[in-house]
Amino acid sequence: MLKLAYMVVSLTLAAPLSALAFGGENGEYDQCILNSLANSQSSYAARVIRNSCVALYRNSGLLLPREKSYHICVLQNVQTVRGAFAVNEILHACRRQNPM
Repeated sequence: MLKLAYMVVSLTLAAPLSALAFGGENGEYDQCILNSLANSQSSYAARVIRNSCVALYRNSGLLLPREKSYHICVLQNVQTVRGAFAVNEILHACRRQNPM
């Protein structure tokens, strides 16, 4: 019984350490969210920004260079946009500059 209690305590103490290690992998993603969403003007723009942060910092190994450039373009230009029409126009312009 004592051995089981020791194992439970060990696992409980190890969990925060593994969470910190996992958080390190998300540091760039979190920074992208913090920097890019700070001035977001609409929920649609916020979703587009989040999608680009996910692509660049959680799925970057799956992206081609032109796809990375597209998401960088999105992050550089969508942050302060207020309306869906403007967001869509920016997305189209980024796609034209970085055909996928």
